[in-house]
Amino acid sequence: MSRYMKAEKKQFSKNVHDFIIRPLLRQRQTGELCDITLVINGKKFSAHRSILGLWSPYFLSMFTCDMREKSLEEIDLTESLVLDDDDVFGLVLDYMYTGSLTICIENVEAVLRISNFLLLDDVKEYCRQFYIDLGNLDLSNCLRVRFLAETHNLLDVCNACQKMIESRFHDYLIFQPDIIALPPQYFFQLLEDPRNVIHSNYSDLKKLIQKWVDFDRATRIDFHEDLSACIKLWVCDSTDTPSTMLSFGCMDFYKSEISMQSSLTDGNRKAKGYVLLSQVRDNVMHGSFGMQEDPKPVLYSVVCNQGMKYIKMLVYSIFDRKWYSFPIPGEKLSHLIPTRQTVCSLVSYRSCLYMYLCSSFPYPTDMLKINILMIDMLKGAPVLYSFRTTDFYNPSYRTTLTNYRSVPPAIVACNHHLYIVGNREGTGNIFMCNTTNQQYKCFQIPGARFISLARAVVKNDRFIFLWFRHRTGPSEEFSIKKNIGFVMFDSKNRIFNSWEISPPEISYDDFSSPYTLCVRDETVLIYHPGKPALVLDEVRYKWIISLRKVPSLELTKYADAYGFHLHVATNNGIFVLENDAPFTTSMYEINETFPHPIVHVPPPIDNLSLVAAGYLSSQDLNGLEVFDKYDECYANALHVTMKLSEPETEDSGTSPSDRDSENDFEYDEDIYDYDYDLTGEYGF
Repeated sequence: MSRYMKAEKKQFSKNVHDFIIRPLLRQRQTGELCDITLVINGKKFSAHRSILGLWSPYFLSMFTCDMREKSLEEIDLTESLVLDDDDVFGLVLDYMYTGSLTICIENVEAVLRISNFLLLDDVKEYCRQFYIDLGNLDLSNCLRVRFLAETHNLLDVCNACQKMIESRFHDYLIFQPDIIALPPQYFFQLLEDPRNVIHSNYSDLKKLIQKWVDFDRATRIDFHEDLSACIKLWVCDSTDTPSTMLSFGCMDFYKSEISMQSSLTDGNRKAKGYVLLSQVRDNVMHGSFGMQEDPKPVLYSVVCNQGMKYIKMLVYSIFDRKWYSFPIPGEKLSHLIPTRQTVCSLVSYRSCLYMYLCSSFPYPTDMLKINILMIDMLKGAPVLYSFRTTDFYNPSYRTTLTNYRSVPPAIVACNHHLYIVGNREGTGNIFMCNTTNQQYKCFQIPGARFISLARAVVKNDRFIFLWFRHRTGPSEEFSIKKNIGFVMFDSKNRIFNSWEISPPEISYDDFSSPYTLCVRDETVLIYHPGKPALVLDEVRYKWIISLRKVPSLELTKYADAYGFHLHVATNNGIFVLENDAPFTTSMYEINETFPHPIVHVPPPIDNLSLVAAGYLSSQDLNGLEVFDKYDECYANALHVTMKLSEPETEDSGTSPSDRDSENDFEYDEDIYDYDYDLTGEYGF
């Protein structure tokens, strides 16, 4: 006798896909029970009106309103929707039935055209993710995709392409063959935007116009005169001097001059454009930097990628607005850097450049010695200093927990010594590194328990002002209370100030914002773009809100791999190097003299690690090699196409339950989002 359980009620069901979707797809293949036929380039696609109207507002209005197509059984869309590959239309049509669509680099442009035509907003979002989130937007297609995205209302992709064009037009895109294939309306639009050509040489622009005209001379020769007049509006003069000193705030004014100058003759137009732009250039030069001097102010920058064993040094001349490559082989520098360490901070002192090396892992690391790579800028000779403690009974120190990109570990040079802010035995210390005997000595910062982020500045080559955030508690692992501190260290007497300086009213979480601690006219200031400056009153030991204000930058933040901004203070302003996304590095100067950021030539390489201000003589600058072409080899190696992996499961060792577990003892979650599992196998 069979065993069974009696049930008075039971619901039976089938898989929705097998029950509905597959029969509908089978009907489309045979044409049976399909009530509409769509034609693209002569190829017919059978479909159901109800499905099309359900997914596409375009078809919904066509089938429900009193339109001629409402009663037709066959609709030809060839003239309305221009496609090179009509099979892609079939893929989008299948998506309306299955909800699944495969997008690749070969069909994404056609999918975007179809989705915009049929008003499929979800498919347009998939195209946006494919370009931006999945890393399929690069210099090889940004020109073409920029106008395609603008035409089909994909603004995020259009803006991303525009940023690439602005950053890499002058040193890469202007030399590529794809640009001469642009139709006239797009080519004019490209050159009429001053943000695109602001860094370009006049001679390069003339060659570009000539190549574009020669590509199809019969139809393009009539545009030559207008194109030549267009570029004269934005370039300072007919030399190789790029107009890099113009601010974006002046662009609207210059655009208004186009209509005025279009009525002038070619000779008068050239003269008027020269006067207009040269006056602005002279005002910027004399207002911001004053007369040229020797040695000249420069920016030292370092690109360090230990994973690729790549390190490169660059020098930017602020007066000449040129990038130079420093003649030290990267292999030689990489060989000197210890294993598992990278350049995390940079400081220039007299004729030397000091690179502070520490662990590349995003958490505190105990080390027996402090490693600093010194480069003599006059001789070009690198030397690795390994500083050991004078306290041989406790030979260890701990680096600060910090995002070394936006807020690098604090290191300054003062009174012939190097000073680093760090931690020792759970307390904040300043480490004085003596380059003569290669030993360091610790000076405990009053009231500092565990310093996570710090900024430092030197005044009169003697006084070191430290601004830091730290946590306090019964032990380092249980430091919970968040505080901000500010102290002054006298490097001559080697003591901290006896009078207490209250820290500025900036919260613990806001400390990682783009603040810049600097000295102007023997006064300590804290700048933030778009906010009034904070001035330290050393007489009353308090901070005063000043009327000084630097212009703000509309900076965007992307993934953690980029999205960081490097700030460095010079004698006249603050330079901001922006690494928003791949191929979009840019550089600005902000100061109190001008209401808008001043545009500078972006570095010809992506993903700069660090930057520092210094000086270099004209003779030494002239001996360096000009670096004016984009480093495409490094970019191709760095920007690897993203590959999707399978979602993590319980069997992978990193289950979602483990990753989402709460941990009450975390270090600076706002910076690293890194959890220390105190109870795990590798806990403290």
